[in-house]
Formats: sequence, C-alpha cells, structure tokens
Amino acid sequence: MFLEFHFWRYFFTRGYLLENLAETETIRGLKKRVGILLACTIALYILMDVWGMTTTSLTSIYVLGFSDTYAIARWVSLFAVILWALVYFSFHFFGVSYLLHLLTKIPVRIAAVMQLYVIATLVIEKALLFFVFALVGYTTHLSFLSFGPLAAQFLDHSYFHYFFNQFSVFTGVVIAIQLQFLRRFTTVSTKVLLVILIGMTILFAAVVALISVIPIDRLLPGGAL
Repeated sequence: MFLEFHFWRYFFTRGYLLENLAETETIRGLKKRVGILLACTIALYILMDVWGMTTTSLTSIYVLGFSDTYAIARWVSLFAVILWALVYFSFHFFGVSYLLHLLTKIPVRIAAVMQLYVIATLVIEKALLFFVFALVGYTTHLSFLSFGPLAAQFLDHSYFHYFFNQFSVFTGVVIAIQLQFLRRFTTVSTKVLLVILIGMTILFAAVVALISVIPIDRLLPGGAL
C-alpha cells in the first residue's frame, strides 16, 4: 500500500497521518513537499537578509562611504545566508532524523515526515518574528517569543541570554510533535523519549549559544582587534 502525502491536510490532524503511515510502506509526494519547504526556508532567509535583519554589522561600511565594498558585502551576505538555510534545513531534516532513528529505532521514513513538520513549525516561528520586526522597523538579538529577554533581566552573561533564547512556545510544539510520532512508532517508554528529546534540545541550545558568543570576527585573519 502507499500513502499520498498531503502536508497541510495532516498539519492539524496528524492522528490520521500516523494511522495511515502505520499501514503503508510507500509515501508518495514526500520529495515534492520537502522541496517546497526547503524553497520556503531559503526564501524566508533571503527576505530577512534583504530587509537587513542579518546585516546590521554592515551598516558602518555604508556610513563610512564605502559603497562598493558595502555592495559586495551584501552579496556575500546573501550567498552566506542561502548556504546557512541549506545547512539549517539539512541538519533538522537529515541529521536529527537519523539521530532519532539511532536512539529510538524509529523508521527513517517516519522520522523524515516527523521532521518535516518540525521544520515547518520552526519556519513559522521565524516568519512570525520577521513579520513583527518588519512591522516595528527594527530587530533585537533576542526573540520576544523566547525566554531570552527574561534571562537578560536576571543574568549578566550573554551566553545564558542566547541559551534561553532557544526555548520558546514553539520549542514545546516541536517536542510535542516529535513525541507524538515517537510514541506511535517506537517501543521506548514516554519518560525515556522525553529525556531524549529534552536532552537533545538542551544540547543544541548550548551549542547555538556558544557559537553566538564566540567573537568569530576577531578570530579571523584581519578581524577586529
């Protein structure tokens, strides 16, 4: 048997999707939906970059009158953000899927479908942030949907600001989606699954926070002193 996969049809009715996935070995239309979501992810990152959400550090170059250098820097930034979108998507779709397959023995094809909904949730969060920032006309390093701003009120070290910035309402939604799939297609207990999912989330948050506070520009040759 095969399943004709319709992404949005099952977005809020994943219970039906889980039942259908359990009864089929072939998923039709999955590659097409993966391509569409990847394109949407790249498009969102491009929009954020063009608007200037990720290029605030380049403003000083333009102010100093180096218009040619600024133009080149913006093109380099655009290329870099597309590359980062590909890395971001690949990590969540391929990397996390395979890691959860190793830890819980969930079938890879099921994990891939699961992570497709995870990525869509994360992209929706980023799109919401972008919409609000574009509406108010400025951006912040911390997401108003996360615990980052709260951490900034009580903790002085920027590492902890970025660490708690990785936890939001959407983080809970992501864990809920993963738990729903894993409970249906693995024999691992719910408690162990929660430990795995929460542990992975904390680990990823710690790594992202570490990368965020590393002064990469100072480490590169010719970087700022």
